Amino acid sequence: MKKIYRYISIFSLALSVMGCESFVEGFEEDPNNPSGNSVDVNNMIQGVMLADGLIHEGEMSRITGMWTDQFSGVDRQYVNLDQYIVTAGDFDSPWSNIYYATITQARIAKGKARNEINPKIVGVAQVLEAHAAGTTTALFGDIPFSEVGSTETPSFDSQAQVYSSIQVLLDSAITNLALNRGLLKAEKDIYFGGDAQKWLRVAYTLKARYYLQAGDYAKAESAALQGISDPANNMVVPHFESYYNANVFYSFGVLERPGYMTAEGAFAPKLIDPAQKDVFARNRNNAKTNETARFNFYYKSTSGAYDLNYTGAFAKNQGFALVTYGETQLILAEARSRQDNLQGAVDALNAYRSKLNDKFGAGAYQSFLLTDFAIGGFENNGSLLPKESLLNEILEERYVTFIGNIEAFNDVRRTDNRLNIPVKGSGNQIPERFLYPQDEVNSNPNTPSPLPGLFEPTALNK
Repeated sequence: MKKIYRYISIFSLALSVMGCESFVEGFEEDPNNPSGNSVDVNNMIQGVMLADGLIHEGEMSRITGMWTDQFSGVDRQYVNLDQYIVTAGDFDSPWSNIYYATITQARIAKGKARNEINPKIVGVAQVLEAHAAGTTTALFGDIPFSEVGSTETPSFDSQAQVYSSIQVLLDSAITNLALNRGLLKAEKDIYFGGDAQKWLRVAYTLKARYYLQAGDYAKAESAALQGISDPANNMVVPHFESYYNANVFYSFGVLERPGYMTAEGAFAPKLIDPAQKDVFARNRNNAKTNETARFNFYYKSTSGAYDLNYTGAFAKNQGFALVTYGETQLILAEARSRQDNLQGAVDALNAYRSKLNDKFGAGAYQSFLLTDFAIGGFENNGSLLPKESLLNEILEERYVTFIGNIEAFNDVRRTDNRLNIPVKGSGNQIPERFLYPQDEVNSNPNTPSPLPGLFEPTALNK
């Protein structure tokens, strides 16, 4: 963790991450330089926004996309990554981005904003820190958190403690953002143009996400009800036609490493491809669901071989969704289902399906009835309780909603692969975690020992 104290600009960081050098060009090149009080806190917070976006859109999302069989590694080192053949060194770069470009810089920005009596930026910094830390503990398990920034060799907090600390952090963020005081310059806020209310909604959806991951369904539902209430307020990394501001998937798959990762033979495209309706038994196209437009948005098929659609979801100018209305509604649906409020779960699912019609075409997603999930209903295979059938549909909808998003991998692990996502490699199990990075193992004696293996579940997933 000694690296955590070395200054690195977001620009320099991006140059060190494969396929991501165009991610930040055109923004502040040195937004995170913590030298003295001369640095504008608005520049600093923009840098944290960019670093946090890179965590979730970059290397880790490609790995989790392959491990959930949404994508396929077909060339060079991506053949090994696809088959779960990884080393601790493969996680050095993401870990560095998480800690000394995101969490540390968020805390520096938070402190500076407090000194300047700017609660709006304090709240935004807290949301970004929570987002980065929540993803990190979900992927790695126990992680440094409480002592980050106070020692060169911070201790590792338990995963349960990190989740608890994140909830406290988000509560504080909500309090600060509700004040709507301070200056967050519109041109520096790449997500919401300085709108504190929209950041507050993101904080509630993140609270719901982490309560869901911790299995507290009542609190997940309560938080989701206050989360993002319209797709127009989604937290989406913006991208443009310029080479220097390209979508990271496009940058990797078209500009930097073409052919390394496709969707050839992957499960996700077969699940939604209308051409597979009468071929692939688990295909989602049915009397109430037409996945044609969604399939064409995420994938393309050439002579039966699947690839990512670099003119659709992964186009150069296509934004990348981080926290959304869709996730909020699906948290509501799952939380209600697990609490036996089946009609409420169907209502939440239908609310999201209505918005999918706005994006993918009127009538593509018709409203479900609770009877559709009863024995004899077309969404039930004839042997499931209505609750189980409905939960399967909700989780499957989350899976296709999260194509390219780390949350798909988090779902697969926390539900014990309930959807039976195909296993790759030579074993019979999808990886349960990311490995602690080699740099951390070498420099921090507090790294857990013995080191957990790739297939050892994190504490909350055991």
